[in-house]
Amino acid sequence: MDMSKYKEMFISEAKEHLQSISRLIVSLEKDPNNEEDIQALFRSAHSVKGMAASMGYSDVADLSHKMEDMMDLYRKGEKVFSAEAADLILEGLDALELMIKGIDEDKPSGVDVSAITAKVATIKDLGATATEEAPKAIEEAAPKSPVVEAGPPAVAEAENRLLITVEVAGSAQLPGMRGFLVYKRLGEAGQVTSSEPELELIKKGEFKKPLVFRLHTGSDIDSIKKLLSTIPELRSIDIKAETAPQANAAEGTKPAMAAKIVSAKTVRVSTDLLDKLINIVGEMVTSRSSLMELGKEIDSPALKKGHLVMGSLISKLHNQVLSVRMTPVDSLMDRLPRVVRDIARKSGKKVELRVEGKDIELDRVIIEEMADPLVHIIRNCVDHGIELPKDRSSAGKPEKGLVTIRAMRERDQVILNINDDGRGINAEKIRTKAIEKGILTQEKAAGLDDRDIYILVCHPGLSTAEKVTDVSGRGVGMDAVKNSVDSMGGSLDIDSAPGKGTGITIKLPLSVAIIQVLLVKVGSYTSAIPINKVIQTLEVEKSALKRSQRKLAVMLEEELVPLFSMREVLGAEKADDSNRLISIVITEMKNKKVGLVVDGLVGQQEAFIKPLDPPLMWTKGLSGATILGNGSVIFVLDIPNLL
Repeated sequence: MDMSKYKEMFISEAKEHLQSISRLIVSLEKDPNNEEDIQALFRSAHSVKGMAASMGYSDVADLSHKMEDMMDLYRKGEKVFSAEAADLILEGLDALELMIKGIDEDKPSGVDVSAITAKVATIKDLGATATEEAPKAIEEAAPKSPVVEAGPPAVAEAENRLLITVEVAGSAQLPGMRGFLVYKRLGEAGQVTSSEPELELIKKGEFKKPLVFRLHTGSDIDSIKKLLSTIPELRSIDIKAETAPQANAAEGTKPAMAAKIVSAKTVRVSTDLLDKLINIVGEMVTSRSSLMELGKEIDSPALKKGHLVMGSLISKLHNQVLSVRMTPVDSLMDRLPRVVRDIARKSGKKVELRVEGKDIELDRVIIEEMADPLVHIIRNCVDHGIELPKDRSSAGKPEKGLVTIRAMRERDQVILNINDDGRGINAEKIRTKAIEKGILTQEKAAGLDDRDIYILVCHPGLSTAEKVTDVSGRGVGMDAVKNSVDSMGGSLDIDSAPGKGTGITIKLPLSVAIIQVLLVKVGSYTSAIPINKVIQTLEVEKSALKRSQRKLAVMLEEELVPLFSMREVLGAEKADDSNRLISIVITEMKNKKVGLVVDGLVGQQEAFIKPLDPPLMWTKGLSGATILGNGSVIFVLDIPNLL
């Protein structure tokens, strides 16, 4: 059986299980007696072992099997979970992640499997051994695990003869893999005496009808049901207890009631397929704009009606495709508890991580792009921000520091607030470093307020760390974070209070592919501004403008808003001073309102944003390009980096 076609599915599901193990380990450190977490931990390790063995990845199977054995000590109550055990399991987990990455990239992982397996095995010598009474109490109180140790029991010892009917979802990408996993799981629970169709046809995916298995096992129906329910893309599972023929004749007993479950109607979809689909929808958006331009030239009610109908359908299609690509930020946050735990343990700090708004959704592309930047921010919070317990006590703070991540939805953007209650940022130290490195002159540095200074930590090579560690302090990282946020059309802002902590605010669009934009005229050019950057637009009499700190400004709701001429910013020819009215786009920069003076407001439309190629991709203030209905190509402006 050629297993290579199942590789992508294996990698995807293995990563999910490893992420789950990481989260559960951190949770168990806080609550070592959480039986539900212990059972889930064991099941995840068991699943990785089973999948790896089925695929022929023996090193992954061997290491995950050893981890499963060690986790079984806690499942059976023979050991009390400890921080030292967590360290070893997480070390094994890191090795598994490297091995999975090696499989994905078809490269050697560089992991010494025998060494790490032997190290994980030392868990049995760690921590307190539970009393004789404790295992019994735990086993009696804990729910029976749905996982049964590998190796079929003898038929004579089997208590149950089960008839199992499984229907693989018609939408399953690899039905043969799903059917084969069912067979493997059943084989671990007992002896599969027959299958319909035969195993070779199941492996090839050559079946149209539900799969039927006969199993002799010492496990009960509920355990088998739970065992199979962890396999994705099974439409239904039906289990009946068969009575042995002799017993039927003698006792006339009826078969037990069937246990039947129906899985949720979900299916795994290739991310490449979703990307292609969103690109097709994007081209349709561009075509719709072209049709609208054509409608202006041809006075046809039928054409206008057709355009309206098509526009409505394209919008609905876009929303549906986008909803499929949307992913809860939970997947972005899941790896952070491990990051906080490792750095705090290594540095001798006590840190609590709180996460709010996990159910807020973002485009999968943004989730993937933000994974590493968010980890870097959290590492900085713990390494630079949070003080040692003795220092916090001296400052009148609780010994345990607090890092909070809050996700919230605001219009068509998601806001991530990352805060710590640590020492804060020393603005004067940043000023001094910036002057030393030639980033700022003394005159310019003196004229900047602290908030303008804080954002300089995102400047390449600027670090105020007193010593370089393997965690941070090399002056790299925050510039990459800001570049990632900027590349997605987002914005990053930093605020801090010495002795009280630091807050980082990241604003991200819901999607980076198709967005609403405001078209504006600047000189002879048309440009696009993402609508999520626009607070409002207005036209004012030139005579109504004010002057503030040698800059033109406009009074807006009793607030003096400074103005920037987009002609000057973009280097266009000077404007004609004869115009009486001035068009202004109000946006935000560093949490302050600013006004962009443009020559005209063209209108709002949906735009398919295409990335820029070199050298334009390195041009400051441009985030992409889009095609108008008349075929002209215009730039999408990155306002925060343009001003």
